[in-house]
Amino acid sequence: MQSEVRRTVFLSAGIYAALFVAHIIAAANDADILFRIIATVITLQTFFLGGTFLFFLVDSSRTARGEAFRIGSFISLPLSIGLGWAYAGMQWNPMILICPFIAAGAHLALRYSLQSKSVI
Repeated sequence: MQSEVRRTVFLSAGIYAALFVAHIIAAANDADILFRIIATVITLQTFFLGGTFLFFLVDSSRTARGEAFRIGSFISLPLSIGLGWAYAGMQWNPMILICPFIAAGAHLALRYSLQSKSVI
């Protein structure tokens, strides 16, 4: 893995972790609107993680952006299972299986769009 891609993965992981902690704090303090905003950002980051990696690699090579997108797409799948678990109220529910399909579909659509524009 290229160093700039590794940096992007760690930076995104830090942002994701900070958002996760912030949503727990918002929930514990009954800050419902803040909790919902943070949960929405976490959901979007989970479903479009490969795309969010590209924000940090605007001036990088196409190879680096492609590698980052693939890694983000892969990491998005287990995160989306956890997201489905959270949305299902931490109980078994088909949502747990639906979320990875949403993430995969989002990444496929984004990949098609970005490849047609020669971004990745």
